[in-house]
Amino acid sequence: MQIKIAENIKTLRKSRSLTQEQLAEALGVTVGAVYKWEVGLSMPEIRMLVEIAEFFEMSVDALLGYEQQHDSIRDCVIRIQQCTTNKDFEGAEKEVEKALQRYPNYFEVVYSGAVMYQLKFTEARDKQTIERSNELFRRAIPLLYQNQDRGISEVSIYNQIANNCMMKGDMTGALEMLKRNNVCHVNSAIIGFLHAAELHQSKEAEPYLFQAFTDFFRQVQFTMTGLISMYGQQGDERAAEAALWACNFLDSIKKSSEIAYTDKLKAVFLVQYGVCKASVGCLETAKEVIEKAYIQAKQFDEAPVYRLKGIRFLNEEQENLSFFDSLGNTAVEAVENQVFQKEPLSEAVAFVKQVWEELKHGNE
Repeated sequence: MQIKIAENIKTLRKSRSLTQEQLAEALGVTVGAVYKWEVGLSMPEIRMLVEIAEFFEMSVDALLGYEQQHDSIRDCVIRIQQCTTNKDFEGAEKEVEKALQRYPNYFEVVYSGAVMYQLKFTEARDKQTIERSNELFRRAIPLLYQNQDRGISEVSIYNQIANNCMMKGDMTGALEMLKRNNVCHVNSAIIGFLHAAELHQSKEAEPYLFQAFTDFFRQVQFTMTGLISMYGQQGDERAAEAALWACNFLDSIKKSSEIAYTDKLKAVFLVQYGVCKASVGCLETAKEVIEKAYIQAKQFDEAPVYRLKGIRFLNEEQENLSFFDSLGNTAVEAVENQVFQKEPLSEAVAFVKQVWEELKHGNE
């Protein structure tokens, strides 16, 4: 049996952004004592173990961190997850409550239980189930220092609680929590949805929905570029489908035929589509696509638009906002930076680059 108290005290102290001096002062001990605990030269006395556990809002057994229990805990979590996946909520609940009795202060057990009760509520629809889920999510927060899943954080857990509030009809409570944890606008879409669709508060919804829409616009750009690159490397024809979809999406959010910022992005996606066609031997089609992309890029560069003007769903104030990217100062540069700068060039990219250069020099 291995006790991990030295590692745990150090990890907990750093999670609170405390120096050894600050922790020593809070506990009424010397800095040397804290140092010796953290490097394993000595262990706190039993009375001090209790004080340290209380200071970090946890139990003594969790503070000690017996490694021997890890496999047993993992087995409990796997059984909970299997029962939940199979929608055997009666069995899952028994596993959760049994595991919580044995390991009440282990993150994986508490968090898995919270998720299980959340999913059970989708079928059971009783208040007790959703309240138990929220109780366990809150218990999981001070145990996050044990968490190994980077997709789970304090913000994500509070958002789970907000989701529970929505499911039980407490939209006001959900909104309050979502707004408090709207880091990097991650909750803007759902906040806007709740204001507009659930509470009929259109004015309150407006800034959140506009923010969510512009974020969505950026996400589409990076997501589709990533898919095109991923499928292209795998020789999968879905690379061409992704490029074509991106072009159609950009066309769909333009309000008119006038030049808009989307035209710069479309030129890039068109060239990527041309590369896809060239890679499967459709050289004439690729050439036609590249010619269309070059014309699009030149038209944009003659009257560039770096605002959101001309894009659907935005009001006049939003349309006047500037939109920045790192693709290149012009649409022509954007194409060259995104498609032709990655060495070594494949045969398809080399062909497209040659066509592009001929068009470029032919128009000088």
